Amino acid sequence: MNSVSRVFCIVAFFSMVFVLSSAFADGFLTVRTDPEGIEVWLDDNFVGDSPIIDKKLKSGRYSLKLVDPVQHSSTVEEIYIQDNENTVIEKTIKSKFGTLKVTSVPEGAEVSIATELGPTPVSNDFMNPGKYRLEIRHPDDNFHPVIEEIVIPRGESVSLSKTLEKEKPFDNKDFWRLALGVGTAGGYVLGIVQYARYTRFKELSRNYAYDEIERDDFTKKQNGPLVQSILGIVGGSLCLIGLEILAFF
Repeated sequence: MNSVSRVFCIVAFFSMVFVLSSAFADGFLTVRTDPEGIEVWLDDNFVGDSPIIDKKLKSGRYSLKLVDPVQHSSTVEEIYIQDNENTVIEKTIKSKFGTLKVTSVPEGAEVSIATELGPTPVSNDFMNPGKYRLEIRHPDDNFHPVIEEIVIPRGESVSLSKTLEKEKPFDNKDFWRLALGVGTAGGYVLGIVQYARYTRFKELSRNYAYDEIERDDFTKKQNGPLVQSILGIVGGSLCLIGLEILAFF
């Protein structure tokens, strides 16, 4: 075999090797998602859960489908795997739910909206978007409950931290409630007692005859209980009105 033939054979051999290597060349696929654990499908074939790192594939076009098994949602796109190259796909799967996180001081307060969510600290990652009336109520009745309107957007997190105020044993409102209650009772009792005295003096004045001086003195004694009775009734009524006003605040 002459030199020309050898060169031709060598060139033909390497050409064949190149063609064959090109025909069987592979590429790689890397898929990362946020959150992780998303199902990865290629041409309706299950590849695995994300993240998929350096998956060896024949070069060519593929239909990539990402399936969220929790939300039962999916996305589909066309990808191309090139020879000896790593095709990287990074996707953020936005949740169709919202997240609600509630903490309280002290802990252990029951959180409820349309249903009970549990004691604080509590977190729920599957809240339907919308407006809610949230209530935080501690098992200890000495703590005042918290009621608040909240809005949970889709794919977003809402965090609430509340300090529950403890009811004081005896505050200013209790003092005024007690004082007005005593004033109401005392005023009415005074009015009833003094009116009874006035009635008794009036009966005496009808049954007995007095001279002019004694009658004037008796009249003063009779009018005194009447005035005190009126003052007692008026004072008791004012205290009662004060109690009604206090009840609204």
